[in-house]
Amino acid sequence: MLKDSQLLDELEAHAFSPAGEAMCLYGDPAYPLRIHLQGPFKETPITEEMEDFNHAMSSVRTSVEWVFGDVIGSFKFLDFKKKP
Repeated sequence: MLKDSQLLDELEAHAFSPAGEAMCLYGDPAYPLRIHLQGPFKETPITEEMEDFNHAMSSVRTSVEWVFGDVIGSFKFLDFKKKP
């Protein structure tokens, strides 16, 4: 789905701050790491700073997942898992 969306191509073309710095999205650990698509630190050993970052970002991701749950609850036809 990520490949079909062409999201990475769009990010590479347009995801820069006015100062020219790359901006990124934070995604699920399953997504490939790119300059514009980041995820949690997975390497070991993990430093305290890495662990703090992972924890902070996990909390944000959890709240986003709640919103997805609300949308799916309101629009059942979007729930691909429950389709026959």
